[in-house]
Amino acid sequence: MHLGWQAKQRPDAIAVIESGGRTVTYAELDARSRQLAAAIGLRPGDALAIRMPSGAAFLEVAWAAQRSGLLYTPVNTHLLPAEVEEMAQGKQLTAGPMDPAAECVQVAQGLAHYRFGPDAVYLSTAPFHHASPLVHCMSLLRLGATLVVMDRFDAAECLELIERHRVTHAQFVPTMFVRMLKLPAARRARDLSSLRVVLHGAAPCPVEVKRRMLDWFGPIIHEFYSGTEAYGFTVIGPQEWLAHPGSVDRAGDDVRIVDGVVHFGENTLGDIGHLDEDGYLYLTDRVAHTIVSGGVNIYPQEAEDVLVMHPGVADVAVIGVPDPERGERVLAVVQPAAADVTADELLAYCRERLAPYKCPRAVDFVLGLPRDPSGKLRKGLLRETYWRNHETRIV
Repeated sequence: MHLGWQAKQRPDAIAVIESGGRTVTYAELDARSRQLAAAIGLRPGDALAIRMPSGAAFLEVAWAAQRSGLLYTPVNTHLLPAEVEEMAQGKQLTAGPMDPAAECVQVAQGLAHYRFGPDAVYLSTAPFHHASPLVHCMSLLRLGATLVVMDRFDAAECLELIERHRVTHAQFVPTMFVRMLKLPAARRARDLSSLRVVLHGAAPCPVEVKRRMLDWFGPIIHEFYSGTEAYGFTVIGPQEWLAHPGSVDRAGDDVRIVDGVVHFGENTLGDIGHLDEDGYLYLTDRVAHTIVSGGVNIYPQEAEDVLVMHPGVADVAVIGVPDPERGERVLAVVQPAAADVTADELLAYCRERLAPYKCPRAVDFVLGLPRDPSGKLRKGLLRETYWRNHETRIV
């Protein structure tokens, strides 16, 4: 399947609906990508960086690049031109699919398993400069689906788009689940009966969040675990997950746990995890996020998964901050959802559900946490604000 084939068979079918309401047919998308391919002026094998907002125009450029045999990399729109140029000179713009056409054939074949096809309406909730949203959208155009593309995620708008366009398939990250769950009941009251399949990945999902989403959306939520680096891939369906809550799938022969770190063959994505007695893989946290306090390893994801479900918490990150005695002290940085929530209340809430050593010692309240447009927490940036100008002394 190819965009050109879909345009020939179904020229008037809607290919893209932007969140503002603009629509683009398969014939229009095909024609514009052909025009761009003729005008690009690059040779097959050349590289192209795409720095554009998510939408039909981005997809036109990506298809033009595929038609021209170009390698292309999506670039975060928040980067300044000088930063993009610096990355290009340092040959850092190689994170995109090196053989995009082949990857989208492969992905399209996999998605067909989830009943994607010409009757599918797919809600894309994350920016195209992330690999998964772009590859999924490019692949689904090969299958003739209609894409509903959000330029930025808003929980209430997301539910409204599902109802308005009778969305059948959607993809989320756990932060988006939390934001939808925390909407007032009146704003959550949408007709979501058109949904057939919901995919989620990019970060581990708290067990309680996943349970509540399954109660709300029904047994249609499938979780995948992989990375932009293309090392390994697992997927677990709703019934299997309910039998093994928190797992990302039964581990294959290529999965090994070495010193607590998940390896796919000889490669690792930097995740800490473990296998249960049935061989199912569970993710604990990222290696880079581990807090070492008084010689004890603490995985902040556990406390984050607890605190994010408190009704007075809109968002939370748990990090290690400098401590002269213990090396690092566990701190919760919280964006409150209620003005009257207190640090003591949150600390007690956490200690009721986790061992005390896993819980924060203190809480900082902030107006917002640094997340990228896809919802991923920029924990390194947050941690830097607490460690800046700190000198580690070994006595």
